[in-house]
Amino acid sequence: MEIFLLIAGVLIIGAIFAHGLKTIRSQGQAKMKTKAVKPIATQKDKDTSGFDDDGIGEVRVVAKRRHEPKMEQMDLNLSSQAEAAQEAEAVEPAAVPEFAPAAAPEPEFEQEPQVAKAPGSEVSEPEAPFIPSIQAEQAPEPEPELAPEPQDVLVLHVVAKEDEPIEGAELLPLLLTLGMRFGEMDIFHRHKESSGRGPVLFSMANMVNPGTFDVDNMEQFNTRGVALFMTLPNAGDAMKAFAMMLSAAQKMAEEFGCQVLDGDRNLVTQQTVQHYQGQIREFTRRQLLAAGGH
Repeated sequence: MEIFLLIAGVLIIGAIFAHGLKTIRSQGQAKMKTKAVKPIATQKDKDTSGFDDDGIGEVRVVAKRRHEPKMEQMDLNLSSQAEAAQEAEAVEPAAVPEFAPAAAPEPEFEQEPQVAKAPGSEVSEPEAPFIPSIQAEQAPEPEPELAPEPQDVLVLHVVAKEDEPIEGAELLPLLLTLGMRFGEMDIFHRHKESSGRGPVLFSMANMVNPGTFDVDNMEQFNTRGVALFMTLPNAGDAMKAFAMMLSAAQKMAEEFGCQVLDGDRNLVTQQTVQHYQGQIREFTRRQLLAAGGH
């Protein structure tokens, strides 16, 4: 049943489509016939004067007659333009002499101030005083550079035994009790105040290259010795600073079973201490003489 309905629907659609084509073709043929008949009828309906029944005639060109009056206007325009040009030429020569005298005095006023600046001594006068003033300021600069005397360094070594190096885990708390603080150049310093404030009195470096301490890994650190040193002139009392440095070296030697040596790696004795103290006095005397001479 479904197949029958499909076939019937197709036939109906085809019939409708064929009927539409026929109607379209018949309408097209009717239009073509009307177009062919219309021009023949209009030609027959025209009378002898050229007008048809509706009063419509042929197109006529009448534009040529309208150009004739325009020629007269062009002549008038040309004559007016010629008169305007003659008037402009008559005005121009009168305007020229008015600008000529105004331009002449301008370069004269510009040259006068330039000539006045050239002979003036305003430029040369400031240059002369500035040169000697700079030389006067630079002259005293080398004098303070020659004033300071060379520094003296006092050194004490704390050297451990070959089989018993100094352990970092034991060294660090001892340094803190002695008032030494880890600081610049990765070494320890003893400041004027035990809290780590004030100028540095003496410092302590590692005897083993590169001479620094790894404070973050002191538990794994060990060394064969340390070097305590102070410079002259000292920030504080040089004698007191040397006494503090000697005391710190002796305490470390007692704690780790080390020896205290001087700068030449000789054992420090009472004679060595007196030699260092005499060196401090001599440096202080030279410093006072140098200050009194100035």
